[in-house]
Amino acid sequence: MERKASTTTWPEHYPEKCPPDTATDVSGEVYRFTSKTNPKHKDFLSYYELKPNNDWGKMECQARGLSVYTTKEDCRAAIDTIPALRKKYLCVAELHGEAGVIAETPSQNSNNHKTLWSLFSAEELANLFKSIELTRVSHV
Repeated sequence: MERKASTTTWPEHYPEKCPPDTATDVSGEVYRFTSKTNPKHKDFLSYYELKPNNDWGKMECQARGLSVYTTKEDCRAAIDTIPALRKKYLCVAELHGEAGVIAETPSQNSNNHKTLWSLFSAEELANLFKSIELTRVSHV
């Protein structure tokens, strides 16, 4: 799979080698947990954008991306292991290479967690992602 990051100019605040070499062009359905049924731009701001003065340490690159999953099954598994996600909503978008790159970034709580480094603005992503039904994630 082609790696877009090597030919893309990422924001100046990205650390060196971010996105990582393991990131590949995003392709297909991408799921994200949001705080509202209708995704807003704030749902697509990275941790870094929300708190740019934090010391992200070893997570400095990942903090510039967005936490996502690529299957409903991965989302269900995440809900089972991360209770806070039960209060969230789920949205999905069909994304391709022009949207950015994605890499597996397993966490302590979720082996299927991925990070998306998007080339789209938070506003653009909010318009692309659509809620899956108007129910809580636990009912998906």
